[in-house]
Amino acid sequence: RGIEHRRWLAASSTPQLTVSTSRADVHLTGHSAARQFWMATSIMASGDVGGEAGKGMAPEEARALYDDWGDGYTTSVESWGYTMPHEIAAALASLADDAPSFSGKILDAGAGDGLSGRELRAAGFKNADITGADLSPKLLEIAASRSVYDQLKQLDLSQRLPFESESFDMVSCVGTLTYLAPSSGVLAEFVRVTKPGGHICYNIRTDHKLAWLETEKAMVANGSWQLLTETEPRPYLPNNPDYADKVLTVISCYRKTV
Repeated sequence: RGIEHRRWLAASSTPQLTVSTSRADVHLTGHSAARQFWMATSIMASGDVGGEAGKGMAPEEARALYDDWGDGYTTSVESWGYTMPHEIAAALASLADDAPSFSGKILDAGAGDGLSGRELRAAGFKNADITGADLSPKLLEIAASRSVYDQLKQLDLSQRLPFESESFDMVSCVGTLTYLAPSSGVLAEFVRVTKPGGHICYNIRTDHKLAWLETEKAMVANGSWQLLTETEPRPYLPNNPDYADKVLTVISCYRKTV
């Protein structure tokens, strides 16, 4: 455990950002969605507003952030070199026997404006039944325009998911756990809605990873899932100077225990 702690701490030198606790200072004012994103996520890591890493962001704050950012989201993250949708889609495709012939069900949890759904289709999941789910109505509206989802659903991932147990063959969660707390039970919910033998892949930023380790390991110990692959820390937003080599991320893939 000590070795794991040093591994994540060495990869987690998030710059500290001092901001006021007033709502006005944590809401878009038209200056820069990119700066707002940095403020919101670094705030959670530093504890300046909203608590320390692992405590998550209030759903209404997250929804307001992404509803306001909406139309500029893809342009912003692609300019920062954001590749997590592609990498997680590729990881899931590598776990499928044959992605092009895969006709199972995939939950894209935290689908945002549909970048991850687009990448799932590009990775070969042409015949999969993909459900996109997100908290932001604005982003779901944009996701619908991409025509990559079979269903879209607005929901809060910090609550029980409105799906029957064992509904999905795969769960993808890209760039979303930063806004949630391990105590939300979201990982257990991913397992609940996944079929036995199904796969769950997601990424967690290294400045939040330690907060999730206990839950991840406990779910291995209690037989909920088996860790298949976990990457070394890698750049999260390499072209964003506030992140670059300061904030990294890790991709983990699990198999639900049969």
